[in-house]
Amino acid sequence: MATKETSITTETDEAGNEIVTEIDTTITEIAADGAETVSEVTTTQGDEPGEIEGHVVVTETAADGTETVYEVTTTQHADGTVTVEEENESLLEEAYEAVFDAEVDDEIETAEESVDGEELAEVETLEAEELSDVEETYSADVLATPEFESSVESVDTSYIAGAATDTSTESTEDTSAADAEAAEIAEQEAHADAAKEAQNAADEFIDQGDYAAAAEAREVAENESYEAGDSSMLSAYDSSDLANAAEKQEDAQYYEAQEATYAQQGDYEAAREAADNAGYATSDADSAAGGADHSGQADAEKANMDWAVHEEKQADYYADNAAAYAAEGDFDNAATSAAQAEDHQARADDFGDQGEHGSIMADYDPSAEVESGGTYDSTYDSSSVDTSYVDTTAVDTGFDAGGIDTAVDTSYDSSTDV
Repeated sequence: MATKETSITTETDEAGNEIVTEIDTTITEIAADGAETVSEVTTTQGDEPGEIEGHVVVTETAADGTETVYEVTTTQHADGTVTVEEENESLLEEAYEAVFDAEVDDEIETAEESVDGEELAEVETLEAEELSDVEETYSADVLATPEFESSVESVDTSYIAGAATDTSTESTEDTSAADAEAAEIAEQEAHADAAKEAQNAADEFIDQGDYAAAAEAREVAENESYEAGDSSMLSAYDSSDLANAAEKQEDAQYYEAQEATYAQQGDYEAAREAADNAGYATSDADSAAGGADHSGQADAEKANMDWAVHEEKQADYYADNAAAYAAEGDFDNAATSAAQAEDHQARADDFGDQGEHGSIMADYDPSAEVESGGTYDSTYDSSSVDTSYVDTTAVDTGFDAGGIDTAVDTSYDSSTDV
């Protein structure tokens, strides 16, 4: 009486294909005297592409409980040849000996010595039948390679792990995946380089006081760093900070224009207030951008307007005195006061000219000089990314189970004519 159990282990590869990775078969045969022979066959992929390894363990338990274990390993190579890891005996003989507890050569030799010609012929016929039965049973069930081929006849072994002689699809998939990863890394590095260049440009614009251009460059740096997945190259002041600084600069320019208009009109108090506002706006811009202090010009204009206001008040004072003296008939003092009023007014106007923003007479502070009108575009160029090594050939990794018969033949011929 014999029984057979077979199980197949499958896995799904990265492309979604279902692959057979292992076949396990257990054959249990019980003789009339109670002796039990268990053959365990494991078929897996070999170390080299296209190889199939079969590992056979035959455990024989005699009626008296004596247990004998035989192990054989076979390797079917890609060219179809089979290697048995046994130097002294054939695998078929070992399987025979495992089942029948007898040496093939010894048994035949003993038969030749103990029987006459007619009996010897019968024994030889019996031995041939026994070997034929063993071959039928174990070449299909114990020897791993035939079992693997016959049990899964209709399975396309081109996708079986390690068993395929044509590994081009798997190799192409692995290469394509590696190429895609390399291309992604190259693209990220290109974005990172573009982010560094944009940040460097933003820093230069900040040094020049062109905060609007700095905001533009910094925004490019932020976008490129996002694509690169790396923000290590970015500085503390972001595009929002720099945009705010640019707005403060525009406020400062507005107040400077006001200050110039008021100075030309002789309204030195209004001009002083406008210069003061321009200074605050400039300081706010520099602070928001982390730039150098550019408020020196506005501060100088405010200081000149302070003196202009002071001298103008003195001019008004002496003018009032001149009018009072004249009313009293003291024309000498009236003339003196009037002259002093003219002198103070002249000084006021002189300070007004020195404090008028944009005037050729105005005091000039070079530290307040800023540039404007700069612009920046990303240096990232997708065409500059080297993808020449990427295999863009389309690979069909679809697995069509409908065209493959995965049924496993579990039938077993238990007849043993011994």
